[in-house]
Amino acid sequence: MSFEFDMIWFSVAILCALALIPIVYLIIGRRSDLSAQQAARYAQSSKLPFGTDENYARVRERLGRRGRASMWGILIALIVWSPFALWGASWGGSPLFLWLITLSIMIGVLTVSSVIETVREQLRQPRADIPRVAHSRQLTTRDYLQPWRRALAPVTLGAAATAVTAVLAWRIAAPDRIATDTVLWCVGFLVFAVSVFVVMRVIERIVLAKPQLASDDLQLAWDDLFRADTLWTLRSAETMAAALPLGMAAATLTLTPIAVTPPELSTLMSTWTPLLICAAQVTYSFGLGKMAASRYPATIRPPDQGTPAPSVATPQGDGA
Repeated sequence: MSFEFDMIWFSVAILCALALIPIVYLIIGRRSDLSAQQAARYAQSSKLPFGTDENYARVRERLGRRGRASMWGILIALIVWSPFALWGASWGGSPLFLWLITLSIMIGVLTVSSVIETVREQLRQPRADIPRVAHSRQLTTRDYLQPWRRALAPVTLGAAATAVTAVLAWRIAAPDRIATDTVLWCVGFLVFAVSVFVVMRVIERIVLAKPQLASDDLQLAWDDLFRADTLWTLRSAETMAAALPLGMAAATLTLTPIAVTPPELSTLMSTWTPLLICAAQVTYSFGLGKMAASRYPATIRPPDQGTPAPSVATPQGDGA
């Protein structure tokens, strides 16, 4: 009896390989030396000192929770998707299957886990015997992210809308050059990207509206850093979602379709889409652990990038 290693078994193999990443992390991630190394790298990247042992322990704990939440989310997503790999050629044998897994992890799992960890920390009950420090005004995304990081998602979405519009115009001008299904895929991905854009902006408001719990300026700066990471994750999810219609539309306009069934997958599988998504993912990874210079305490602030909003001590129970 012969065994044929087809696309379905290839998808199963990829799922198993991906599952090893969170499993190994969850097994070794609780080692104190690893959490200490992770915190040290984070402090070096952000150029923020810990200040006190209490703050050091708090940062290590938050980094550990954030990492475990992401790994559990990835593992759950893989478990949910795994039955479809064996469903049949219509799912596990489709090139779209691995795309769906990848995008659900990058856009869904990592975003949700980051938001949950941030909101969870903000809901923590503060001690009644210590003062609280808060910003003197309600901060916005502009206070946390540098201009290029704020502009990346809307610029990518605008480019996607322009490219999809060009595909529609070409379809009208030369109906025999572009398949109807390809146009529908481009438009569908653009609708998806716009939906992600809107949802992420709503979540941004929720994150920014939550109070921050800090007893000094340095602790508040660390909380700002974690909040900046969450906002950056949301913006990166928007960018990756916009990369889908942009890549497919660009491939439709510039490349000769390859032999793929169904035909509309040829442009999705071209170099444009994975290149754009990988570029967004790399940009995202380099942006973690960074925030605008105005969010640092004055004594350790990097070269000034704007006027900071001063922090003020507030009585216990006041909003931040």
